[in-house]
Amino acid sequence: MIDSIKQKLEKLNPLNSSDYKKAGVFIGILNYGEYLKDPEIIFTKRSSLVSTHSGEVSFPGGKWEEGDVDLYDTSLRESYEEMNLDRAGVTKLGALSYLISRHKIEVHPFVGTIDSKQDLVANDEIEVIFSVPLSYLMNIDNAEFHEMERKNQKIKIPSWVYNEHRIWGLTAMITADFLNICFDAGIHSDLDIIRGQYDY
Repeated sequence: MIDSIKQKLEKLNPLNSSDYKKAGVFIGILNYGEYLKDPEIIFTKRSSLVSTHSGEVSFPGGKWEEGDVDLYDTSLRESYEEMNLDRAGVTKLGALSYLISRHKIEVHPFVGTIDSKQDLVANDEIEVIFSVPLSYLMNIDNAEFHEMERKNQKIKIPSWVYNEHRIWGLTAMITADFLNICFDAGIHSDLDIIRGQYDY
């Protein structure tokens, strides 16, 4: 599985960068012990104390800061700050193409494995840390699809509900992109249309 993911991510053609501020998020695949048979990916739910994305499900990560080596470094720094993720136990597999959030942030998702059990502890920004089996996300019966209009074009985007946690919006689009590219999941997401509307 790991080699296949790396190869598929390496084949992606990078998009031209936008003028928006940058952020890095981390898609962490639990890849040890019980998870070797049915890997899960880590999500967080933002606490009510944060001013943006309060109560929303997201991947750990955040905005680039001076001192970050690159956006992958940003994603791991923020993952440590938000949930105590030790980068020594992480293996980088690659990156997806960025998406631009509704707040006009260029969000770069990085994919990696978490190779041993970690003492994950949420900080004040995070209400809960949870993981979802890849098998659940790839089962098309578990996805709901929503039609919306974007720049006068109708698009469909997916969402999931797992143990009362709703994965939607940008996080759901990143999740669908990850599943489609790395596992050929065939989840309808219209991301090509969305990216085609970007003004570089």
